[in-house]
Amino acid sequence: MIRVLVVDDDFRVAQVQASYVERVPSFEVVGTAHTAAEAVRLAQELRPDLVLLDEYLPDANGFSVICRFEAAVIVISAANDAATVQRALARGAINYLLKPFAPSVLVDRLNAFARFHRLLAGD
Repeated sequence: MIRVLVVDDDFRVAQVQASYVERVPSFEVVGTAHTAAEAVRLAQELRPDLVLLDEYLPDANGFSVICRFEAAVIVISAANDAATVQRALARGAINYLLKPFAPSVLVDRLNAFARFHRLLAGD
């Protein structure tokens, strides 16, 4: 199973994202966080394989904590300017998903990550 931590300041958005993840075979949501500090703490405790990270968090921006995760990160944000996307990727995000998105878009990104994850694991 690929363990996922969902990070979004909006409780409902985090719930929706988690429900999308749970529908994809071989993925499980191990936690949700609503602040950067909570995300870092939970990532250290839960050791997810993947973090779905919102850019806009109440205590810090998501980019400021990307390097603190020992997991792959997909940034999910409403910010659609090139500089923001480039900054996320430069700081280590493996993908960037623009809000709002259709559930199928997230499913496609998760399936692509699963292929990548299997490749790295040697499966």
